Amino acid sequence: MLEKKSKMFEFVTETWNPLAMKCRHSCLYCWATALKEGKLRESPRYRDLSQPKLIEKELRRRFKKGSYVFVEDMGDLFGEWIGDLPIYKVLKVIEKSPEAKFLLLTKNPWRYHVFEKMIPKNCLCGATIETTRTMRAWSEAPAPQTRYMAMRGLGHPHKMVCIEPIVDFDPIKFLAWIEEIKPELIVIGYNNYPKSCQLPEPSLAKTQKLIDCLRDEHFNVQTKTLREKNDN
Repeated sequence: MLEKKSKMFEFVTETWNPLAMKCRHSCLYCWATALKEGKLRESPRYRDLSQPKLIEKELRRRFKKGSYVFVEDMGDLFGEWIGDLPIYKVLKVIEKSPEAKFLLLTKNPWRYHVFEKMIPKNCLCGATIETTRTMRAWSEAPAPQTRYMAMRGLGHPHKMVCIEPIVDFDPIKFLAWIEEIKPELIVIGYNNYPKSCQLPEPSLAKTQKLIDCLRDEHFNVQTKTLREKNDN
């Protein structure tokens, strides 16, 4: 079975990158890092990323009713290398567009707790959790278990778990984590760039069983690219 979909989340209508940054999670499978270091390297926005840059004109953006905006898809707004003030300014812009919805997605969800009272209700607070196992060989982001614990304790009413790119996992533990986090949305997909980064992937049958179990528990699961694991 091969189910190939858009690399973007199906509900997102536009992206918005108010900061230009070098993401210090250093995930080997990151498409955005490859783009910034390749085709976009000489663009004014991404030419010098020694420090995060807040793009002031982006703070004047307003978003229409019905828009679903992915915030900072080219980086991590809540990375530890981002100061509090830029995050505060971005959240204030979101607050001024109450009829739009916004996807926040991070691999450092403990930072959500710092801003929890400021995050508007029209945000979906997402965390990428690729596996229940270690990712240290492929990423310098906080460990998956740390991300799970942060999301479990987050009080925001709208939460999402992104299991992409999916990495081999303990199914019982993963189900328990999801049940404790209680996300309103789960997105699952395989690495879209398997030739550039070889991850220890689960079989498609194992992934499908996880999807079926989550749906049996009445979780809203959306899928992206589903395929047989890369054994090369």
